[in-house]
Amino acid sequence: MKKHVALSLLALTVWGVTASHLALEERDGSDLLLVDGVAVDVRGQISAAWNQATRHCDAVAQNRDLTGDSSAIAVRKSISEFSPPDSQRLKLRQLSSSGPWFLAEVEFVELQPVVILLAQKETTLEIHPHAIWSGITQPWVAGPWIRRYLRQRAPQVPPALWDCFDPSPGLFEGR
Repeated sequence: MKKHVALSLLALTVWGVTASHLALEERDGSDLLLVDGVAVDVRGQISAAWNQATRHCDAVAQNRDLTGDSSAIAVRKSISEFSPPDSQRLKLRQLSSSGPWFLAEVEFVELQPVVILLAQKETTLEIHPHAIWSGITQPWVAGPWIRRYLRQRAPQVPPALWDCFDPSPGLFEGR
């Protein structure tokens, strides 16, 4: 067999095998790679890795005491009063702040997990009603998907607060 015929057949075989296992699908305004029918958020994986490598979290306070700290108590109070009665049984998983802004990751007994933006207004914390993420993110990578959603709804928030938020593993991936 001639060399150019063999190379052509090899290229055609590689293309055919690849085309039978890989496909692109547009969903919710973004692309997913389908590998044998399983959705993979390649863009989300790259975004998460880039965010980890380039973010600067010096201006973001990560609250470690989620039970007795006055900020954590105020956040829990604001959230539990936002939509009772289901919101009253909550577990504060993460709390970050930058200036007057607070970002809380919360798990409920009866409701889906949420990420909520709050703002300090004089002596109270107010929930930013348009900057609340609730629910699972699959098949999307949770961190980039939630950060992009919230950033679009509250662009006035310091970018570092969004960039330094990493969802708790498994919390937004389904139950």
